[in-house]
This record gives sequence, C-alpha cells and structure tokens, in this order.
Amino acid sequence: MKFIAISIFTTLTATALLHVAWGFGLLWPGVDQQSLVNTVIGSPEISQIPRLPLTLAVALGIFAAGVCALWGANIIKLPLPNWMQKISILVLTLIFGIRGIMTYIPNSPLSTSVEPFLTLNFIYFSPLIIAISAGYAYIWFSNKQ
Repeated sequence: MKFIAISIFTTLTATALLHVAWGFGLLWPGVDQQSLVNTVIGSPEISQIPRLPLTLAVALGIFAAGVCALWGANIIKLPLPNWMQKISILVLTLIFGIRGIMTYIPNSPLSTSVEPFLTLNFIYFSPLIIAISAGYAYIWFSNKQ
C-alpha cells in the first residue's frame, strides 16, 4: 500500500508542479498558448491557459490529493479525524474514477475535445487517471477498519 500511495503522491506532485509552471508561462508541451491549450485542456472554447490564481488553485488541489494518498496509507499523520481520512480517500477514488471513465463514454463532455488532447487523453491521460483511482480504492480497502 505504501508503494501505491507514494506513486500517487509522486505523480500528482509532478502534475501540480506542471500546473504551477504553466501558470507562470511555461508553454511545454506546446509552442504557444493555443497549442498548449489544445494539448493539455482540449476544450474548443478555450484559447489560453487560465490566469495564475486559478492555475495555482488547481495545482494546490492536485497536490493536496497526493498528500491524501500518503495520509490514507498512514505514511504521514494529519491532525484530522479518522473518518475524514476515509471519506477523503473514497471521494478521491470516485473523482478520479469518474474523470477517467468519462473519456470512454460517448457524448460525454470530453467527447468534444480537440486534438491532440483527444488522442492523448484516450491513450495516456485517462488510463493514468483510472490507475490513480484504482490506487485510491486499494488504499481505501486496505485501510478499512
């Protein structure tokens, strides 16, 4: 369980750091705002990365989700009640699971995504998100008392 929690934390921390970098102007893996948006957001209505405060808030949420994996596996302790730990892991299992599965449901909000996000999401992003959800589920079931 500890390996899974550390893997989730590492993956989500790297993802959070990418969001921070995008918030401060990094264009990778794009070459301009539109190509970055088309690669990592994929919405036809969006033409630039959200402003810094929103991007930092998203990064903080992603990082916090990673910390919850460590907390759920009892690698770290937080000064919060035990029921909150269990609920957090269950909610994250559902959030990541629903987000990952949405890619494969016809006419879901993600079905209107633009390329290259549409293909990247189908092949890479969503399988990783589903794996993270499965990791949270494993932590939840392993820690059930």
